Amino acid sequence: MTNVDARGLSCPEPLLMLKKAIKQDTEGKITLLRSSQNALNNCKRYAETNGYAVNVIGDNEDNYTLELTKG
Repeated sequence: MTNVDARGLSCPEPLLMLKKAIKQDTEGKITLLRSSQNALNNCKRYAETNGYAVNVIGDNEDNYTLELTKG
């Protein structure tokens, strides 16, 4: 499983990190830690476009975990 920690980073950096992780993914599972609602939506949309199912877990208003699984 690939883990991407994008907490505290501004757009578009989290999305760029996710794109890189998707290109390198061989197991079909990625976990993305994120702290911005805008980046969350962009990353979720990008992952789904690339064939990943996305489970969003909200720790609170500022911290999210996206669990991506290749479908």
